Amino acid sequence: MTRQSNTWITWPSEEELNQTSERFKDDFPGCVGFIDGSHIDLEERPRDDHEAYFDRKQNYSIQLQAICDWDRRIRHIHVGYPGSTHDARVFRNSDIGRNPQKYFLDGQWIAGDSAYPVGPHLLTPFRNNATHSTAHNRRQFNKYFASRRVRIECCFGILKETFGSLKQLRIQVNQTGNHEFACKWITACCVLYNMIKEPFDAEPENEDSDDEEEEYDQRRRRVGEDKRKELFLFVGTKLGFNTV
Repeated sequence: MTRQSNTWITWPSEEELNQTSERFKDDFPGCVGFIDGSHIDLEERPRDDHEAYFDRKQNYSIQLQAICDWDRRIRHIHVGYPGSTHDARVFRNSDIGRNPQKYFLDGQWIAGDSAYPVGPHLLTPFRNNATHSTAHNRRQFNKYFASRRVRIECCFGILKETFGSLKQLRIQVNQTGNHEFACKWITACCVLYNMIKEPFDAEPENEDSDDEEEEYDQRRRRVGEDKRKELFLFVGTKLGFNTV
């Protein structure tokens, strides 16, 4: 991120994180933000490596990963992956995915959808193949989870309505600088969004795939699943369903 974006897109301070945890301990304990990816569509087919930009909705796009807080203020972004890149890979290779210890205090986490890998600092709803508890209870949990996570979807909706260029970016991406320019444009819109909301060149990184990293990912997944079960018990008690 640029210096200007660092001024207006800032991760919550330790005090803010503690205040958020305290404020919502009876509703969504431990959650301090909401993460999702959004495709910024391109009006023209990229000149170079256009297949990489072709996303699952059959558009050419650039990925914007954003984390917002409870007030739908953008607190972190990672921009630059081409549209075909899966959300899970974008997260793993972003700074917050690689170095969560820099961002979270003990017990804190962000909420994502099922496209993300569950872990100690990122919880997700149960997938269709989950076996924990009953299908009915999982559906109730997922509905409760989604009703809180909708904040990031609202954030993207407001961002694109405010800055119509993000609905279809009129830049033909190539490898001679236009990709970087497109990323800076997207970042600038996120900065302006925060500036309006509160008056007062990211190149893709290589994904590691060796055995050591796979083992590390499995440990993180197990911790995340245990943590999600704790949240499941909390939600079950709150909604009055049997959590066994």
